[in-house]
Formats: sequence, structure tokens, C-alpha cells
Amino acid sequence: MNQTSSPNSNQGPPETAESEQKKAPPTWDSLASKAPKIATAPKKTKHKPVSNVDFTCELSSMPMFSSPFSRAAPVPVIATYGIDSAHRFCMRNRDWDFHRILLDKKDQICRSDRYPANSGIHWRDLIIEEDNKVFLHIEQCDLSVYAPDIDSAKNIATNFADKYSVPPKADAGCYNLLCLSNEGIDTESVPLQDRNKLDEEKMDLFYGEGFSEKNEAFIDFLQTQRSGLTIFEGTPGTGKTSYIRHLIGKLYKTHRFYFIPPASTSVLTNPEFIRFWSRQSASYSNHRFVCVLEDADGALMTRDLDNRREVGAILNITDGLLADFLKLQVICSINCSSTEIDPALIRPGRLSTHLLFDRMPSWRAQRIAEEVGRELPLQKDYSLAEIFNTPATGLLNKPRIGFAA
Repeated sequence: MNQTSSPNSNQGPPETAESEQKKAPPTWDSLASKAPKIATAPKKTKHKPVSNVDFTCELSSMPMFSSPFSRAAPVPVIATYGIDSAHRFCMRNRDWDFHRILLDKKDQICRSDRYPANSGIHWRDLIIEEDNKVFLHIEQCDLSVYAPDIDSAKNIATNFADKYSVPPKADAGCYNLLCLSNEGIDTESVPLQDRNKLDEEKMDLFYGEGFSEKNEAFIDFLQTQRSGLTIFEGTPGTGKTSYIRHLIGKLYKTHRFYFIPPASTSVLTNPEFIRFWSRQSASYSNHRFVCVLEDADGALMTRDLDNRREVGAILNITDGLLADFLKLQVICSINCSSTEIDPALIRPGRLSTHLLFDRMPSWRAQRIAEEVGRELPLQKDYSLAEIFNTPATGLLNKPRIGFAA
């Protein structure tokens, strides 16, 4: 009997799905389907900076009206701009017509600081808020303008200065009186007048033969040296202060003179002293600084419990490490003898200049009295103050002696 067979009868038993899968090569899709799922971090999205930023400011640590000129902007400026674009343009060492500013900008003044002084109302700080986020900040003689773009800051500052700055007066200059208050160290400008200048041709007559050469050498010293200690020695009325007035009038374009009264020598040891001179240096970088201590006998005498700190301060600011930073000339006038001064101040290399102002002999005093129309009582010697304060024999243009003149 013929048997028929199926087509696969000679190929062995039929293959199952499992055996088929073992022979087939694996694919990436099949492997990926069996791989464990790994959690991936979500993609970061870029966020544009937000202009209106909430921030916390510790107001108790911020100055009410301003910070030092070379540091941060005033609080109203920081609060307005946040992290927005802000540009500053500065103008320094200007005199401002505050009366006119007050008339024109009164409604825009957001902060001000002023006090009464001998010369009228003294403005210490003024902030004006204008449209379009523009601020004008006057800190004594310095102006800062804050604006959203560079050109606006410069143009606004220039236009404001053209309108409200006061041209410098053609006079004999001024000195700056240092004032110490609870708010720190401040200054008040005291102008001098041209009539207070000494006649350089008569210096040898007023101060003795050869003083005109000493004057030229000392002016050269002030113009070339940044720091140093100078002592003017002489009894009251011998012309020390008048000579200082002459120096102010001679050098006011290149030097700034600061006057410390005898009762305020403690300012030298005040912690604010260094920060004050740092701000002055930033504001008047094209000037040299001269600090005048009149009648400084108590501050310079041999160190005791009363003046130990003052003597140490003068040593540091004239010849110590601070001298390189402060760059400050110090002139001290004394009525006592230099032999009573602390030896550390007058040792060789420490004292830069020592000028002696003597009482003058009778013959020289009589010659001056004749030239200025005065009659002197007979005595051994005279001071300049005694000559110029005796009754005049006729009308004359009397030179003034001393800071109080």
C-alpha cells in the first residue's frame, strides 16, 4: 500500500515559536523593550531676568541720605533700579547754587541734609528724583547722575552743571574748617580775601633777613612732597597765622588746606579720620592736602596721659605707614619752645621743616611802623601784632593779622 507523506515529512519535527526566537539575531528594538526604564531629569528651561525683583534691605545698616561718594549708590537709587540697567556719570569739585536748585527742583527733592553755618545754610546731601528713573545726587561738592542709559547720564549731568554750578571766585582761596559731630567729620569752607596776602617783597622786613628764601624753599617743599611734618614756632602775635594765610592764598589752586582748632585735635584719633581723608582724596584727586593745627602745643608736648594718642596719631600720619596712604602735609603752630615738644616729633628725619618766628628788634619795628603810619612806644622788641594794633597816625590800608582778621 503506497503511503503519501506531507511535504515536511523529511525535515524533522516542526519548530516551535520559542526555538525560532532563539535562532533569530536580537535587534535594538527588542533589547530596548527589555531594558529597565531609567528616570531622566527634566530639561532645563531658560528664564529671562525679571526686572521687578523683590529683595530685603536692612535699613538700619544703610545711611539715611547717602553713602560715601566712592561707594554704593543711595538707597532710593538701589530700590528703583534693582537689577535693571543703571549708569552713573560723576562731576567733582563743583560749587552749586543750592538756592536756585531749591526754587526750580523743590517738588523733585526726595532727600536732603543741611544745617546752619556761619556762611549761611550748608548743604551736605541732596537727592533729586526726576522722570524716567533719573536721579541726581549732590554730596557737598560732588554730583552723581543715575540714568537707564550711558548717554542720558552724561547729558543730564552736563546740562545740570551748566545751569546750577557756580563759577569759582577770583579770590585768595579758602580753608576748610574741620567739624566733629555725632554724624562724623565734616568741613565748612571759609573764604579768604585778597587783601590778606603778605607782600613778598617785605617778607624779610616782617620776618627777618633771609625769610624770603625760606619761603620759596618751603613752597617748593609743599609742591613736591606729599607728606611731612612742619612746625612754626613763635610767641603769640609774631605772624605765624598770617604766614599760613599767605600760603593758602599762594597755593589754593593746587592745595586744599584743612584747619583743626585747638579744641578739636581729638579728631586725629577718631576712627572716622582715615575714611574722611579717603573720601577727600577721591573727590579732590588733583589736589594736595595740608592740615593746619594752630596753637598745637598741647597735642605736641612730651607724651603724657592727656596727649599720648594725639602724638601717636601725628607720628603715624606724617611719617608712618599711614603717611603713604593719606599723603597729608601737617603744619603745627606752637607758642612754646620746641625743646618742650615730644622728642619723637623733632628727631632728625622726622621733622621736615622748622620755621622760627621771632619778636623783632626795635630798629626793624620802627622801620615798619614808619611805613604803615604808626607810632610805637619804646621797648626792647616787638611782635607784628603790637605794631599793627597801635593807634595809626594817618589813614592807611592796614594788613590783617591772624585767621580772625
